[in-house]
Amino acid sequence: MASLKLKHVYKVYNGGVRAVNDFNLDIKDKSFVVLVGPSGCGKSTTLRMIAGLETITSGQLYIDNVLVNDMESKNRDIAMVFQSYALYPHMTVYQNMGFSLKLRHEKSAVIKEKVLKAAEILEISDLLDRKPKELSGGQRQRVALGRAIVRDAQVFLLDEPLSNLDAKLRVQMRTEITKLHDKLETTFIYVTHDQTEAMTMGDVIVVMNKGFIQQADAPVTLFEDPANLFVATFLGSPQMNIIKAKLFEKGNKIGARLEDNDNNIVYFKDETIKQIKNSHLDLEKEYLFGVRPDHISISDKGIKGHVEAVEQLGDETIIYTKIEGHKNNVVIKSPLLTNVNVKDDVNLDISMDRVYLFDKASEHSLIGMPSYNKIPCHIEGDSIKIGEDTSILLDDEYRSHLLAGAYEAERHLMFKPEYVEFESAPTNRLVKVKVDFIEERTNYNIVFSNVKGEEAYFIFRANKDREIKSGDELDIYLPLDKIYIADKNDDSYYSREIVFPNVARAKVTTKDGKSKVTIAKGETLIYDDLGVEDGEYNFVLKQDKCEVVFSRKVAKDIKEEVNRHVEKGQCLTVSCYDEEPQHKMNTIFAKIKGFEEYVTLTVKNNFSVYKMPKFKVVISKDAFELIKPDAVEQIAEETQEKIESEKNR
Repeated sequence: MASLKLKHVYKVYNGGVRAVNDFNLDIKDKSFVVLVGPSGCGKSTTLRMIAGLETITSGQLYIDNVLVNDMESKNRDIAMVFQSYALYPHMTVYQNMGFSLKLRHEKSAVIKEKVLKAAEILEISDLLDRKPKELSGGQRQRVALGRAIVRDAQVFLLDEPLSNLDAKLRVQMRTEITKLHDKLETTFIYVTHDQTEAMTMGDVIVVMNKGFIQQADAPVTLFEDPANLFVATFLGSPQMNIIKAKLFEKGNKIGARLEDNDNNIVYFKDETIKQIKNSHLDLEKEYLFGVRPDHISISDKGIKGHVEAVEQLGDETIIYTKIEGHKNNVVIKSPLLTNVNVKDDVNLDISMDRVYLFDKASEHSLIGMPSYNKIPCHIEGDSIKIGEDTSILLDDEYRSHLLAGAYEAERHLMFKPEYVEFESAPTNRLVKVKVDFIEERTNYNIVFSNVKGEEAYFIFRANKDREIKSGDELDIYLPLDKIYIADKNDDSYYSREIVFPNVARAKVTTKDGKSKVTIAKGETLIYDDLGVEDGEYNFVLKQDKCEVVFSRKVAKDIKEEVNRHVEKGQCLTVSCYDEEPQHKMNTIFAKIKGFEEYVTLTVKNNFSVYKMPKFKVVISKDAFELIKPDAVEQIAEETQEKIESEKNR
């Protein structure tokens, strides 16, 4: 039995192709975790990294709190079931199941005991003398599972094990694998592209796309509260209807004009209106309105539609309709008995307590339980300030990860609703909130609350057994390692790596109107007279003022023009070892000759160090500061005094 932790795991192939991006996941002991997503999303690559069949480019993998990045696959105590079964055709079922034990030089009696026990669990005891060619697809799959069971491994990895089976047999084997997990009480990690398999088998489903985790949660939560547009449309059959929408205000109501058409108007419920107002959503922007087919009914009221097709599926009816201005069908899922026919004109009644709104650019969910809480804040000294009197104390560790931009005025505190806790811990920070209203879900409630002096909601979920009601004053806790500081574009200023001060020793000499800045053990930069006296300085490189100069080879893959003439002597050569994508920015962690620690730079997100591990950055006059060595200690003392002053206030 084992727990697993994957921290900032990347897999990058030659040429800078990133198969897995910043994968973070805690897997509890004995859980059944399903990785699901379209082909090429990185789920099988992740599984193979866990198994040790692929190397991890960067990040850490822990099994039972032991770092296993460099541990050989055979020593990880993991059993893997492959899509192709991978049975030896010349061996019997018994020999196939016992082969790995034989390689480990187990005694014959032990092999026999384990094989017979596994065969009994899988109900294949009567097949032990047969060879694979004499078995059906389902029987071969059981043998492959049996070969994994006999190893008594801590973790079972299953890579699309049912994809070669017919539909009826897949349903049967889904049940069998779920029952097997219950019997063995072992950690299962299962990969599939089939959303039905994922929804019916997993305790936790990890939805992936383009190498990134989109959302990881219980199946019902993913269905009821998708974090973004991809999750919303990937899960559910038929998939969620997505319609462009403009919001508008009429009296004390807020509505959505679907496809910006006056004939397609719906009004949000009062609680949703509160959330829209408190989130200060821009009514001039275009959004994406979502509603599942189950939450639209044919009625005598609602949006006018025209029926284009009707599918009778036995226990339900799928109705395809057209509404004015919308190029795709609006799909309705209805009970079996319906009098609707093709070419009928109907009214579509949308259940407004189960609708969704997504940002068109980021595709984040905006109403109900959002992707992230986004609370206006600013940093004073060593604390995050919110509203009138809410203060979140930052420790030294947290501050060492903050980029310089975090300290600017207009910033937001960002955290996922599921990260809110109700118990104190050393790294948790207390926040006192007052509950405004609650929305019920199948397995939990969503709580909408505020801190004093701030309209933006602190939104989190609470178990049904917590008796929380409107007006209650609550103590909630935010884990420091789960929050970050961002700007209005959602770019994060909290780095997973420690942020060093980008300082190198340098010598400045000026002659004939030209200043030479020679970095100790490094390169020389040349500028028009910098107006400083000759001598030794600390050369401080600003995080967000350096511009990457691309090679022509890399520039071919980038849409915008990036090549330009740079004055000779105004570039530094950089070698990178890691990066952290942050939306519109990319933070890169680099080595520059002469700098004692690695340098932290933020650049446009069209640049990846994995495509170009060595490159140059333009160092303009405003990209650095020159500080006298004796002034550094004075600045440090002044900074500390300022922090102490803020504390005392």
